[in-house]
Amino acid sequence: MIIDPLDLKILRHLEAQGYVPIDEVINKFHIKQEEIFLRIQNFEENGLITGYGIKLFIPAIAGGRWYRGCAFVDADVEPEIAKMYPLTEEVIVNTTIPQGILPSYSYFFYARDLKHCYRLLNKSFGVKYVEIYKIAEYNIPGPNELTREEWQLIYQLTRSKITFSRIHEILENPCSDVDVQLARLMLNRKNRHGVFSIFPNINWNLIKNFAHIHLAITTRMRPGELKRFLKQHMIPADIFHKFKKKYLQLEFDLWGFSDMIKILEQIKRERRITIYGISIANHNEICDDWVKTFIKEKAH
Repeated sequence: MIIDPLDLKILRHLEAQGYVPIDEVINKFHIKQEEIFLRIQNFEENGLITGYGIKLFIPAIAGGRWYRGCAFVDADVEPEIAKMYPLTEEVIVNTTIPQGILPSYSYFFYARDLKHCYRLLNKSFGVKYVEIYKIAEYNIPGPNELTREEWQLIYQLTRSKITFSRIHEILENPCSDVDVQLARLMLNRKNRHGVFSIFPNINWNLIKNFAHIHLAITTRMRPGELKRFLKQHMIPADIFHKFKKKYLQLEFDLWGFSDMIKILEQIKRERRITIYGISIANHNEICDDWVKTFIKEKAH
């Protein structure tokens, strides 16, 4: 599948928010709403978006102190982390060359104790190395207790076919009392009191003319020198944290193979930088099997 910068902008909104701010995209790109919907429908019909999954905002549902964390994992085979640790909400799968230099999997999860979570993840089959980082911290006085009827509404939604058009209908054009109630329960940029959200599974591997990559390097440059080098050579990279306390990561959006060759050649010519490996985003998956079971139990 071939995409353009507008497609990527839409996908990035869906990836980060589970939704596309229609007016914002219209104003920036000067297009009609119908074109945005057609583009997303094209993603859905051609398998770039393989489906949608449900996330629960556990800190609001359970109350108390919680952390949202990310685990960067080096593993030979996909570990069963989502089964061992049931509060995993999403996994990002990367293709890494060579194996072991950069994380092959990234897991996002909720936990009350990050150290306990670290020990648990290290015991997962296939895991060779794990790093855990805190993304956010929550301290909510009491749980947001939903009625059984409210859980039943969410449960029925999980059993239906979810598309972007359906999400938009609930949030922007509710046509029934059920949709109005679902909109009140859905967590999004306009409603911070919601308890659930909907996000797409994106198969980045399907795109032929674009790739999101991380480049593993070591360098004798100081951070400021590295930033100036990247800017001077017009290399559109963000500097990401070190993995395994050794490999600094340069993060790129690349349009085509020629872009990659050009950037790699520029970096290779700098003697103070050594390239060790590359990671390419393959696909993401919302881990909602446990979510659907939880919702079903609450609804019955």
